[in-house]
Amino acid sequence: MTEAIYIVNVIFYSLLVLTVLLTIPRIVMICMGLKPQKPFKEAEKQHKFAILIPARNESKVIRQLLESIKAQDYDEDKIDTYVIVESLDDPTCQICEEYKNVFVFCREHLELKGKGYALDECFKYIKKKQKDATEKYEAYYIFDADNVLAKNYISEMNKVYDQGYKVAVGYRAIKNVNDSAVAACSGYYFTMFSTFKNKPKAMAGLDIQVCGTGFYVDANVIDELGGWPFHTITEDYEFSQYILNNNVKNTYNERAKFYDEQPAKFSVSFKQRIRWCKGFLQVGKVHKKEIREARAKATGKKIYSVYENYLTIFPLVLAIVTFAYFELANLVLLIINVATKNPLWISELRAMVIMLLALYLVLVLYTYITIIAENKRCHPTFWTAIKTGLFNPIFMIAYVPIFLTAFFSKTVEWVPIEHTATLDEAEMLEVQNDAEEELAYNKKEV
Repeated sequence: MTEAIYIVNVIFYSLLVLTVLLTIPRIVMICMGLKPQKPFKEAEKQHKFAILIPARNESKVIRQLLESIKAQDYDEDKIDTYVIVESLDDPTCQICEEYKNVFVFCREHLELKGKGYALDECFKYIKKKQKDATEKYEAYYIFDADNVLAKNYISEMNKVYDQGYKVAVGYRAIKNVNDSAVAACSGYYFTMFSTFKNKPKAMAGLDIQVCGTGFYVDANVIDELGGWPFHTITEDYEFSQYILNNNVKNTYNERAKFYDEQPAKFSVSFKQRIRWCKGFLQVGKVHKKEIREARAKATGKKIYSVYENYLTIFPLVLAIVTFAYFELANLVLLIINVATKNPLWISELRAMVIMLLALYLVLVLYTYITIIAENKRCHPTFWTAIKTGLFNPIFMIAYVPIFLTAFFSKTVEWVPIEHTATLDEAEMLEVQNDAEEELAYNKKEV
């Protein structure tokens, strides 16, 4: 019995040490993320951009995105928008006709399913269309149809592009933060990603990670790629791996703010996160050779970028697995002690409860730090904030069964998620007021 306990403790403390080593850099990044990012210099000119929006059956939400593009404090003739549909009978097409410089692109190769194929087909169409154009697009923005942009989004990203960055992402706010605790937790995951990962990495001169929507890519990069050749079920993570492996200059701008809808039901979020985890594993398998070569060539800061980008959620999963292992081992010992009438079972039960409570409280604290840090950018009600802080540990711990499901599933198909959340007039006004506050903040900082 004593030998078994010794082995259990050795494994636990080994996992704990590894978890701490992987978590320390994240704690440093959190501290850096609490500081404001230095504003980018004013651009010398307004560049010509195109916006691509995969919008299959998105008539319920596409109007507000197009309205927010129309409301940009940027020359409207410097922005063309391409809305990608799969049928001209889609009601989305009729809505697009109401807006200037908005073009509908109808896909032909519907047998190729997924966002990556939709983007690739549209990029190739634009290249043909632009062949003889007097003013060509200098960069392409990619948004999901449910997004809404703050009115200074393009202006802020134009500053970034003007400084020579080939890829940049903006701040992803929560569109429907008060719909449910699940929507809030899912949304705060992305605000954490923006504030505690991409922002400190950009501040330190490290490579950022593209996360689905709200980013631009330099036109030359698209030309070199011959379109959009990223077709795993997480094409955004695959693209992030590409820019990392190929030294594509990239950054993050916290003042380029956009809003994104989050799933309000736990079942939908669960399936979505299985796809993310499966995509993470898929990219590691498909691009094993490139990742290995990037590790071998990495020097200086690049070493951390390469390993951190590849690990992504692994430190979180490892931390939860470590605590789960502790609980399971103590449960087994508890059962043995109860069966043999050994009074030590009380100590085992106490240790389990204390460890479980400690993990829960740490995650609650981390969540409330995020909510407070993002208070000026996200606007939860008091009760939404309370519920989110209490529920988020469960939301995060769910990554263990999610990761295991993804790992042992042979295939996980991309399944479209219906978007229905829209902002009312007061909320749309709030979006623009947030943009005004950002503009005032920028002037103050400069």
